[in-house]
Amino acid sequence: MQTTETPTLQDFHIEGVRHVVPKEAFEALEKGRAVLLDVRELNEVKLESIPLDRVINHPMSVIVDRLPYLSKDQNIVVICQAGVRSVKVANFLNRNGYPHVANLEGGLTLWKALGLPIESKIAAGGCGCNTAKPSFSGFKMAKPSGNQ
Repeated sequence: MQTTETPTLQDFHIEGVRHVVPKEAFEALEKGRAVLLDVRELNEVKLESIPLDRVINHPMSVIVDRLPYLSKDQNIVVICQAGVRSVKVANFLNRNGYPHVANLEGGLTLWKALGLPIESKIAAGGCGCNTAKPSFSGFKMAKPSGNQ
C-alpha cells in the first residue's frame, strides 16, 4: 500500500502522519493487506458503513480503551467522515507504537464520491431514492501520477 507524507486530497494534516488515497486503500483491503479502522461514532456507522471484510469500528471517543484490540503488526488505514478525526487518531496510534498507520484522505465523503462500496440508510435528496451522487466539494484534486 503506497502512502504519502503529505495529503494530496485534503487540507488537514499533522506532521508525521502518513496518508493513503481511497483507491489504494480499497485495493489493500481487498487483498487482505490492511484493515480499515473506522473511528466515527456508532450512530454514524449505523447510517453509513463500508460493507467489506477487514473493516472495524473503534470510535475516536473510546480509542484509548480499544488499543488492546489493534495489532501493531498490521497495516491500519484510519477513516472518519472527512479525514480530520482520522488524522488525529492516526497520529495518536503512531505515538503509541503503531508503525503501519495511514489516514484515508478525504474520509468517507471522498470514498463515496469515488463510487467505492458503501451501505447507506441516508435518503439522498429527501426523496428516499438514494440515487444522488456525492460531490467532490471541499477536496482539491490531485495531479495525476503513477503512484495512485
